[in-house]
Amino acid sequence: MKPPIRLLAIDIDGTLLNPEFQISPVDMAALRRAQAEGVEVVVVTGRRHTFALPIVQQLGFDLWVISSNGAITRSLRGETFHRDLLPVETCRKLCTNMREFRGNTVLTFDTDAKGAIVLEHMSELNVSIRRWLEKNLQYIDFVIPI
Repeated sequence: MKPPIRLLAIDIDGTLLNPEFQISPVDMAALRRAQAEGVEVVVVTGRRHTFALPIVQQLGFDLWVISSNGAITRSLRGETFHRDLLPVETCRKLCTNMREFRGNTVLTFDTDAKGAIVLEHMSELNVSIRRWLEKNLQYIDFVIPI
């Protein structure tokens, strides 16, 4: 006898979203059915919490979202369970010691305002991350030098 599934953790990009960046009706129904049967559904993503919300809210039930590559865990209602931010001094040391990579440096902050994403410029970033940045332009603050 198999033990019952109690937790289902699912990623967004390349997993929950299909090539058209949508949740398929079949996947939507399966996740809703799992939740209705008592399975805890958790979305785990590298996305910032705010950027994950429009996708996760489509599921239609409250759940936990582990976002920002594991740094933030919140419910859809906004309840924060976990928040693990990089100390300012550690960030400054990293930025100082990694000057040669500044063109590819993207800093993210747990806020919903402009400055939630900080970078010097977008010219050196690859196509996939540039598309993400373009969708987040309202949150980007350009700072030279980082």
